[in-house]
Amino acid sequence: MAVGIFKEKSALLIVDMINDFVEEEGALSVPGAKEIMSSIAGLAGEARGAGIPVIYINDSHDPDDEEFKIWSPHAITGTEGAEVAQGLEPQKGDHVLTKKRFSAFFKTELEDILKELGVEHVVITGTVTNICIFATALDAIIRGYSVTVVEEGVAALSEEDHRFALKQIEQVFGGEVV
Repeated sequence: MAVGIFKEKSALLIVDMINDFVEEEGALSVPGAKEIMSSIAGLAGEARGAGIPVIYINDSHDPDDEEFKIWSPHAITGTEGAEVAQGLEPQKGDHVLTKKRFSAFFKTELEDILKELGVEHVVITGTVTNICIFATALDAIIRGYSVTVVEEGVAALSEEDHRFALKQIEQVFGGEVV
């Protein structure tokens, strides 16, 4: 059962499409994040229609998180900034996880859920291409998953960072960029 970019045993990962990254007034607004929303929404609809799991993994930090030594405070648990952007809200049956670091796998239940669902291939979308998308793609590849990153479904802080990360995912680590 192949549907578009989805294969048998696929799952769609939507990473950090939260207000603090998507909205212009967000704490760490990502240029282009609003523009990728329609692509991600379309993929989510396609996945749900084909019975493919949709999994959201969202930053959710404590107010004193050590990540704020690197990045300004963002996605603080319980704030509007940590909520999924309007128009991409999870639907009944979707999985929603929170994370405190760059990779969607680090100290989350993601791998357990993927194993339970029999997933072998992940399609990755969201922000930021060269940070959380890159870390998640690399962790997925290391764990033996087939990885597809949707170029029109990811955004970075700069075009240079975006291109570099996609090139690394595809040419160095063997992921697919479509």
